[in-house]
Amino acid sequence: MRGEVLYFDDQRGIGFINGDDGNRYHFAGPDLVSAAAPGKGAKVEFLTEGNRARDVMALGGARQKPAGTETEPSATAPSRLAGSKTHGRRSLFGHFLDCVTVSYARLGARAPRREFWGFFLFGFIVMVAAIFAGLIADGVAGNLDREEPVLALGLTGILVLALALPSIAVTIRRLHDIGLSGWFILLGFVPTVGNLIILVFALIPSQKSENKWGPPPFG
Repeated sequence: MRGEVLYFDDQRGIGFINGDDGNRYHFAGPDLVSAAAPGKGAKVEFLTEGNRARDVMALGGARQKPAGTETEPSATAPSRLAGSKTHGRRSLFGHFLDCVTVSYARLGARAPRREFWGFFLFGFIVMVAAIFAGLIADGVAGNLDREEPVLALGLTGILVLALALPSIAVTIRRLHDIGLSGWFILLGFVPTVGNLIILVFALIPSQKSENKWGPPPFG
């Protein structure tokens, strides 16, 4: 899709695009194909995921230049599309970072299987690393000899609280991606069986067509 940049804050790394379809989309620094940010009024191409713009690429250069100045030659359409696809397939860690930053509490969208499993894989790795680091700190402080590993427990508790909301959000987006209401997440309160059902839902491929929560997630 094409559109025009309404605003971009270089310091905060967030911006908005007015799409040719009449809708407004938000984007962040990681969504830019080029390292240079497009300026206000720049014409761009992008992919959509709900009300978010991904793989934003300026047309004819990263920023608009004043009239009468020489512009750099733009890439051909096939090369732009190829670069867009390469950038759009994020790594599992990239999806994890996205979930704990710009999509921290984002509910009204869709998440493919790659995003869901990327979040929980690296969430588990971060948790294990935090416990290990906390136990080392407790050992140095002498807590393991005379009392509970308070530093490890405290650090683990902080991480659990910090990751609770993004874990709920990405699960709801994963349910949306297969066409189910986010309220199905309440099955998790059913002992044993509920979490197994959600696990099965998380394994189902994305719906190939657009649904009420947006188009199929790119990548």
